[in-house]
Amino acid sequence: MKVVIANSIGIDKNGHYIIHSPSRWSEGVKEKSHWFAYYPWELAYLSSLLKRETNHEVKLIDGCLMKLNKKDYSALIKNLNPDILIIESATRMIDENLELALEIKKSCLSRVIFVGQHASAFPQQLIDQGVDNVCIGEYEFTVLELIQNSDQAQILGLYPNKRRDLLEINSLPWPEDDDVSRIDYACPGEPSSEFKEIQMYASRGCPGSCNFCVARHVYYNCSNWRKRNIDDIVKEIAYLKEKYPQMEGVFFDEEVHNGNREFILELSKGIIAAGLNNLHYEAMCDVRFLDEQVLRAMKNAGYYKIRIGIETASEKVMQAINKPMDLNHIQNILLTAKKICLTTYGTFTFGAFGSDYSEDIKTIRFMETLIKQDLLDGLQLSICTPQPGTPFYQTAKENNLLRAQSDFSDYDGGNFAMVSYPNYNHKQIENIKQQALLVRDHLYLMKKIREHNLLKWTLAILRRYGLWGFIRKAFRRFLLEIKFLNLK
Repeated sequence: MKVVIANSIGIDKNGHYIIHSPSRWSEGVKEKSHWFAYYPWELAYLSSLLKRETNHEVKLIDGCLMKLNKKDYSALIKNLNPDILIIESATRMIDENLELALEIKKSCLSRVIFVGQHASAFPQQLIDQGVDNVCIGEYEFTVLELIQNSDQAQILGLYPNKRRDLLEINSLPWPEDDDVSRIDYACPGEPSSEFKEIQMYASRGCPGSCNFCVARHVYYNCSNWRKRNIDDIVKEIAYLKEKYPQMEGVFFDEEVHNGNREFILELSKGIIAAGLNNLHYEAMCDVRFLDEQVLRAMKNAGYYKIRIGIETASEKVMQAINKPMDLNHIQNILLTAKKICLTTYGTFTFGAFGSDYSEDIKTIRFMETLIKQDLLDGLQLSICTPQPGTPFYQTAKENNLLRAQSDFSDYDGGNFAMVSYPNYNHKQIENIKQQALLVRDHLYLMKKIREHNLLKWTLAILRRYGLWGFIRKAFRRFLLEIKFLNLK
């Protein structure tokens, strides 16, 4: 059979470029220069698995990477004429991805299988709309059994059957697929990455249980953290470096790279022993599991940046989202990281359950403090979105907090607030996120001026966006500075 494994459509009906990360949240950006692509890691694992375990003709395609709208993506898939079409979709793009799939089903008589976040949250709805099969949670082995013509009533993870147990991640092949060049996701790469880095995954899962987390609640359905064999991780890094000589580093983009301190210490040793510490590594980390010994080991292995999820400075919100944090510990770890010359990056979110204007202002003030103390070199701001399948969504729905007159395309953590609290509505949440952006960008501009880094910053922008891109950004920066002054 011909099996096509498809990531989401890449340009929506309104012309927004889609940055698709269904295990977290997806967003649309208006300008092409603001776009980048995440590697569709679980689809890539699935593709490698099917190619290893079956004799079917398997093809992985990525509409996001190719920046294809529905019309062009449909033409591409119809030309492949699949017997089976597998699509992963976040809620943000479900309507258009469903339209695409049903069009292919009608034209090619394909069997349509939906996987991923939205499918796991609304399986019956998709079946009622014409999807043939829906896989819930981690889907690699569920899809494999389905394609091997197993008895559907016995396939765990295939709706309406029970979920399957979490898979043993060391049983998977590397998510390396010749259909989609992995280095292409580094050109341009994630904007905060400073080198040409391949996205890679040394573990899976998170020991936490934040109420907004798609990965924890939708894909895994429990707190967990599973590590890969260190020898295999190191072999994959070496393989990638040989395959892509232009590769300069690795971005470990799993949920929590440092879920176990001994794992990080041993992985750091393994990287050094293999002579791969001449590459540049960054990783998504949980600050609660970091200490000076771990940070020094990572630095010695070639790690140059740690990314941590701070989310909020409000104790009230921390309790409501089930992510207790010690702000002093955060500052101490960031101070230690800076002391040993690691770059630091934090993520913050607004409008989370339990928040109001005064609580979210605390987060802005903490963000200001970290920047002014030179403890945070970069940061990401988002709107906390109640993605379907999470406790946040269920709580918001049960308490009539979901925003009225919205559709699935509004579940976009970069642009829209989906909840309105009694004294804090969705427009106020969107506005405070914009306020945080103005504060962030102003403070970093002033920091670059103080440190005489404007030339280096300018050259980096020119390399990434070209002359006209630089001019547009400079003009926008001027307008935003005027808006910032109006805040005061």
